[in-house]
Amino acid sequence: MAQTLTDDLLAGLPPGPDWSLLLEIGATRVLLRVVEGSVRVEGAPGINATWDVGFAVTDAEWAEFCADPPPRGATSAQALVATRGSERITGRREVWARVAPAVDRFLDALRDTERAPIRRRPDPAPWPPGFGPSVGRYLHLDDGRRIFVETAGEGPPLLCLHTAGADSRQFRGLLEDPRVTDHHRVVAFDMPWHGRSDPPDDWQHRRYTLDTATYAATVLAVAEALELDRPVLLGCSMGGAIALYLAARAGDRFAGVCALEGGLGSAGRFVEWTHRADVDHSGFLASWVGGLIAPSSPEGPRAQTLWGYASNGPGVYQGDTAFYSLDFPPIAAGLGRATCPLYVFSGEYDYSATTEMSRLAAEQLGGELVVMSGRGHFPMSEDPEGLLEHLLPVLEKLR
Repeated sequence: MAQTLTDDLLAGLPPGPDWSLLLEIGATRVLLRVVEGSVRVEGAPGINATWDVGFAVTDAEWAEFCADPPPRGATSAQALVATRGSERITGRREVWARVAPAVDRFLDALRDTERAPIRRRPDPAPWPPGFGPSVGRYLHLDDGRRIFVETAGEGPPLLCLHTAGADSRQFRGLLEDPRVTDHHRVVAFDMPWHGRSDPPDDWQHRRYTLDTATYAATVLAVAEALELDRPVLLGCSMGGAIALYLAARAGDRFAGVCALEGGLGSAGRFVEWTHRADVDHSGFLASWVGGLIAPSSPEGPRAQTLWGYASNGPGVYQGDTAFYSLDFPPIAAGLGRATCPLYVFSGEYDYSATTEMSRLAAEQLGGELVVMSGRGHFPMSEDPEGLLEHLLPVLEKLR
């Protein structure tokens, strides 16, 4: 194990105080210490040993983790926490939250000694030098909010909503693909507080919290300000959730709704570790959402998807999950049938809005479920080509 868990695994992670980890995989117990940026593997701990945090994986979980491909929820250390239980974390959990990216890397490295690395789909071809096809501008709403909007293409509008704690960069694959832009004017915007859109001027003195009413009103305000005539609404994750809401409550405003990873809310995504003074939110978030990406997604888009999470403002993800996990579920339970065509897309590896959850949403609202085998929670950014295999036929139907 000492030959596997080397200092190289800490490359790119921020420096911090020394820490220690008791890693248990089945009956194997190994004490690790990170001292001044170096990994020390001390082996099985004796009776006098102490450590900051423990992380345990059962033999059955390790077999799933090492499978090719692994099942949903067994793709990363954080995925195991989210789907197989957090009781595996013992000791000081604030230390675990600080070092979660390193724990991910340790388990990945040990897994790669037991089987070949996962086979990933190829990265998209690079664009030629010069400007890309999308144009970004600021939109000033009547209430004074300043929203960043990207557009590309011509035709019936396709209005895109990003995931929690992210921004419209996630839709670069659609904004730059002529198979979409030859038939649609693609419009993607950053929600307030996100990406290149502004927060309120007093952002330093308040905590951002999103709710259903504010979210829905913002989407409709942007569509009205841009004079979008019955656009197709395409939202992912929290964007998929509000898309379901709008399909039921304002379906006459849309030619159709595509809810990517759309569900009726998920309580487990609101956790305090995403916004604490003693935890680097950027590192923790990239780790927390990393297990939602499909194992076969291309390496480049995967990395850029995680960078989007690492580069947004503190507290933004948590404020979004307040909508998705706390405010929206009781409202969603009372939604009636969609009043426009509705398609609910579900990636196989999504454990935030599982296929089972998406199926329930489609059944409640009268939509059609589109199951995307081998895909993850962020299909438009982690694997745009994989999404378009399923999305292009639906867009053609809606046209």
